[in-house]
Amino acid sequence: MNILLSTDDIKRLATDFNLSVAMIKSVLIVESSGQGFDAATGKIKIQFEAQWFERFEKTKILNGVESQKKEWEAYEKAYAISPESAMKATSWGLGQVMGFNHKQAGYDSVSAMVKEFKMSEYYQLRGMLKFISSNNAMFRALQAQNWGQFAYWYNGPKYRQFNYDVRLADAYLKVKESFKNVA
Repeated sequence: MNILLSTDDIKRLATDFNLSVAMIKSVLIVESSGQGFDAATGKIKIQFEAQWFERFEKTKILNGVESQKKEWEAYEKAYAISPESAMKATSWGLGQVMGFNHKQAGYDSVSAMVKEFKMSEYYQLRGMLKFISSNNAMFRALQAQNWGQFAYWYNGPKYRQFNYDVRLADAYLKVKESFKNVA
């Protein structure tokens, strides 16, 4: 059973990691539309990155194509070749944390991370926040809402190609505005 994230979970983790709820929600909106599980299949959201799998295994394999069905098909083909490399070459859940970042996300093995992430969005968010806080520059950039620097550390040097910084800034403004409308 997939356990979804509650508002109280987000508030608790925001406090634990010294971040605002708006900062956290902004990242979740951009990375996974705020959902760690695919509504159609109930499976954890993934993005299989063939180029990473090829680095680990020196084997060509087709990438997914942004639909969860295709992502899972590509992942399962890679998993049949090498389960560990397939898990490491995939981004997982709410925060789309790459499997090869399992240690920074607080896990001894990629399989331990994937197992816990599949159970709950809470674990996905906690792992994402541990990953962010493991890199002081990335963590400080998020706290300062320096979206360009945060996007660089979180998504890599090609973040501008996908407008991650602009999308994060826009999401943050929308989330902040929604808080004003609640009162």
